[in-house]
Amino acid sequence: MEIFLVRHGQTDGNVAHRHQATDTPLNELGKKQALSAAKTIKELKPTHMVTSNLVRAIQTAEAIGEACDLIPDTNAVFRELERPVHLRGHYHRSSRSFLFYFQWYFRKIKTDKVGGESYDELLERIDEAKKALAKYPPDARVVVVSHAVFITMFLAHLCRKKPIGIWKAVTTFPKILMIKNTSFVKVNFDTSESGDSCAWSVDR
Repeated sequence: MEIFLVRHGQTDGNVAHRHQATDTPLNELGKKQALSAAKTIKELKPTHMVTSNLVRAIQTAEAIGEACDLIPDTNAVFRELERPVHLRGHYHRSSRSFLFYFQWYFRKIKTDKVGGESYDELLERIDEAKKALAKYPPDARVVVVSHAVFITMFLAHLCRKKPIGIWKAVTTFPKILMIKNTSFVKVNFDTSESGDSCAWSVDR
């Protein structure tokens, strides 16, 4: 099975480098990016399509789906990492954000008090996402429209269920900032793998 993880088109929140609400829409450039990406992805001849339930992903998926003659399935397990509401509107590199990142990685954040999603909860969701994708036919080519943090962490945990170590985190987290809007990465799922072997791999 071939899986194409696509980041949504640009939003004003992306441009401003701020934490966004779930209903943030694409800006004008983001809409154009989605249309351009649709033409590229059409050449891949996808057979299935799934999208995060956030507005910016749904709008991107609609453009791709129309070009590929596919109706996107909406699945919340592919949504972006949920941040506490108090972070919305704040810059990604603000002191408040860095405190959250630190507490989140070292699993000290108490989501029952501040909201958002813990590292452990994200790992559970990534596992759910992999199980959802594994249900598609072996010869499927699945387009998944998602988000920078989710895509990065999904790739980091393709064959890993535990949190990544500090060194791995140092090399992984910067990649979140490097994922361009509507860029995509190909992942393979080998349904013939069994036992302790990892069925997932990134197509470099």
